[in-house]
Amino acid sequence: MIRSVLRHGNRASLRLAAARPMQARAFASPVPFPKGSTAATGGSQHLETNVRSETNRLEKTAERFWEHVNVKKASDESGYLVQLDQSPIKTPSGLPLLVPTPKPALAHLVAHEWRVLPSLKIKPHSLLLTSTAARAVDLSKDFAAPKGEIVREEIIEALLPYLDTDTLLIFSPVKDCEGTLRPAQEEIYRPIIKEAEEFWTRTAGADAEPVQLTWLDTENCISGNSQTAATKEIVANWIRSLDSWQLAALERATMTAKSLIIGMNIATLQMSVEQASKATRLETIHQTDIWGEVEDTHDVDFHDMERSLSCAYIIASDC
Repeated sequence: MIRSVLRHGNRASLRLAAARPMQARAFASPVPFPKGSTAATGGSQHLETNVRSETNRLEKTAERFWEHVNVKKASDESGYLVQLDQSPIKTPSGLPLLVPTPKPALAHLVAHEWRVLPSLKIKPHSLLLTSTAARAVDLSKDFAAPKGEIVREEIIEALLPYLDTDTLLIFSPVKDCEGTLRPAQEEIYRPIIKEAEEFWTRTAGADAEPVQLTWLDTENCISGNSQTAATKEIVANWIRSLDSWQLAALERATMTAKSLIIGMNIATLQMSVEQASKATRLETIHQTDIWGEVEDTHDVDFHDMERSLSCAYIIASDC
């Protein structure tokens, strides 16, 4: 319980797009509220814009409005468009969801998401690749705008707290899980932490002091954990160097694992999804080994995590 509270980072929200029941505007703004619903801030029905708001985070559904899905190369050869009945899917900002040329497999996987939706109701969590790719496309536009650096700094501000409460930097009491968990954490977490320190040190340049990540031993202290200002600045500078696709992948993986270390490893393709999932779920694995698995809870959480981490890995990959 203590670890789960300590490692709970600030939850910066990914803007998961909801499909609009109108041809060629599958992810475009504005999105109508479902029939019969009322706006959270008003009381009457209205069209919602994509400004950041609590209302915009609500999950919405829309009826299926297309028959055919296909992938088409853009006329200027700049990438691939996923089309619904010959009309391209669009992002929340109204941009065509253009998948870069080095990522042809991603375009076909996005198309596959739309072909195999399990019902006639569309929900954001059914379209992880689509929503994360749309996030990357919109970030590209945001970064090119005059206030692009402000957008990037807001993302950094949202992600850095995860490093203080990182899943891999909070170590359990020695007797937790009948004494099996702490040795497993020492065996699995320590090498990953060391590699993360070395990675961020290399990004800082030859003259920088080596990065040393602080960690919390809950055997002796429960007051919280915090990285030094120097470490945070090095990590922030690394995040500033990422392109919009790497950053979208970093957001997805970090928020899934509650770990910026895992996020970095997924965004840079240094760790497999299986390795990342095992490290993230280590405490749950040991708990279920002792007390058993809750059906439709632990198993669902496991598959949701692997699906989300896989999505981030694919978004970061050129394939």
